[in-house]
Amino acid sequence: MRTYISAVLGAAALTVSLSAPAAAETRSYVVSWFGLATNSDEKDCPGGPNPGVQLQYLKSLADLGYNSKQIEEMVKKSQNGDGGEMFDALRNRGRMDGKPVSPYIYPATTKDPQWKAITGKQAFGFNLDGRGEATRNGFEDPQTHEKGVNNELYRALGCYISMRGSLSGRPTYWAWAWGQLKDSQPAWLITVDGADLSKDGPVTVTFDRALEHLKSNVDGSPRADATYRIDSDPRSHNSYRGEIKGGMVTITDHTDFRMLQNPLVAPEVKLSKAHLRMKLKDDGTLDAFLGGYQPWSDLYFSFGSGGIGIEQCVTGDVPGLYWLMRKHADADPDPKTGQNTTISATYYMEGVQAFAAQPMTPKVAGDAGAR
Repeated sequence: MRTYISAVLGAAALTVSLSAPAAAETRSYVVSWFGLATNSDEKDCPGGPNPGVQLQYLKSLADLGYNSKQIEEMVKKSQNGDGGEMFDALRNRGRMDGKPVSPYIYPATTKDPQWKAITGKQAFGFNLDGRGEATRNGFEDPQTHEKGVNNELYRALGCYISMRGSLSGRPTYWAWAWGQLKDSQPAWLITVDGADLSKDGPVTVTFDRALEHLKSNVDGSPRADATYRIDSDPRSHNSYRGEIKGGMVTITDHTDFRMLQNPLVAPEVKLSKAHLRMKLKDDGTLDAFLGGYQPWSDLYFSFGSGGIGIEQCVTGDVPGLYWLMRKHADADPDPKTGQNTTISATYYMEGVQAFAAQPMTPKVAGDAGAR
């Protein structure tokens, strides 16, 4: 009788398993590169990129009222190791109520250097404002050929020498920034859920922050198939409905995207009207474009807080960057001033396959069920 019952139960279990729907497929990835999506070419900055810091400093000193002889003398002193007078003037070249102030903390107190933005017609991104070809100053995406692409951050920063590059030839600034961030901030995780990710259909895309840093191989390349614990902090949890078609994932929920980052670039990446285009590759990697409208004051924070060091190594003129982003900001006007507070931006990401795990919650003595 016992054998008969076992056989019946076994047959029933087999029937249930055969009739049950196939389990959903989940793939997780860890972000192994993050930076502004750039597409520089030889013709997009007529006359060449914006000047380097040496030339800009001469112009800034002249704007402060120093004559050519005074400037020449200050430069000579700095070359001989006595640059105190020149750098003190530059560190306090802002003017508020006629008094010197920091141009990095108060960039609007400086004279706009009138630095150029790119004039190229192509940029990676999305038609965020929904106007299509009617979008003012819209780009064309070089991959999808969508027109009316909004990516004014790229336009504003595209003629900075350190910001110029492509997907394969990374810009100096973003390569340096990622090199600092990947080993000092928790990794970012991307998880895609669907019935069968090898077929077209609906999916769910989730972004989370990990508790661990990006894990690397001995040569510095990202380590595949490593395990990361998901940080439960809701400030870095983003979930979107989407679809996969031909291995390309897009999201249909164009809501906000928020991830804690690092003050070196921005304390937090905040994008409204988020768009995503992500390619899942057969080799277990992905590349993706993430776009939306970003508060440009968050971006300026990192450059301004870096002061003269960032100016000399990255931008050539920190207030110039402020004026460019302010002029090209294209959404969310301040109700009092009318100044747009966000700027359209698109970032490029790469990732390798990983395991995303929920962290175990330690039991405390006295809790129900604690042993």
